[in-house]
Amino acid sequence: MTEYRPIIGIPCRYNWNTFYYELRETYAEAIYAAGGTPLLLPLIAEADYIESVMAHVDAIALSGAVNDVDPLRYGHEPRPKLGPVVPRRDETDMLLLAAAEARQLPVLAICFGIQSLNVYRGGTLIQDIDSEVKEPLKHMQGDLFWRRSHSINVTEDSLIARLAESTHTTVNSHHHQAIDIVGRDLEPIAWAPDGVIEAVINTRPEQFVLGVQWHPEVGWQDDLLSQALFNHFTAVARERAASRAGAPVAVKS
Repeated sequence: MTEYRPIIGIPCRYNWNTFYYELRETYAEAIYAAGGTPLLLPLIAEADYIESVMAHVDAIALSGAVNDVDPLRYGHEPRPKLGPVVPRRDETDMLLLAAAEARQLPVLAICFGIQSLNVYRGGTLIQDIDSEVKEPLKHMQGDLFWRRSHSINVTEDSLIARLAESTHTTVNSHHHQAIDIVGRDLEPIAWAPDGVIEAVINTRPEQFVLGVQWHPEVGWQDDLLSQALFNHFTAVARERAASRAGAPVAVKS
């Protein structure tokens, strides 16, 4: 008997130069190491496709991306420092979030994913930290962004504080956008020293949703917080799978 591996869907990125779907290998590796079965999802923003996928997954992990969320989605006009926009990724994320919410499936939203999550919940984004935040930190670290490059302050007794075993830790960083107005039923639980929101959690008890602005999938092999985060997410997905099945699926042949 082996422990059940929950199936966790991960939307890919889209490379508009090569017309390829792609994703850094560390997303799948981190989820698999934590006991999950990663399933990479192409960006097919069609309701019937999303419905068919959601019938077979136990959770969703929204990955990072090299593009930005379209500001028109949150009622803003594009500012000069806005990066490329990929509508099919925006729309796929929104459909996945809606379907996960309807089924009360766990969601882990990473970097671009936390931004998609916030917009889905009716929030807005800082389109460019350097030009819109007073005395900003360097949040875009470049190619070596597995380095834990800045600190975060964490709400006491929050999930991140429990996983980190501290209210102060360091994270890697590779983003130029961030949460501005927080979306519905999302509670900020971690901040960078410049005030940028680094983590949010769902306040609705029926669904586990956690968003982090850093990249726990990068350097997870040597980072205890990253490992704890993926282990917790996978455990929640496993428990949710058992609940949906109406039977104990913690083990299977």
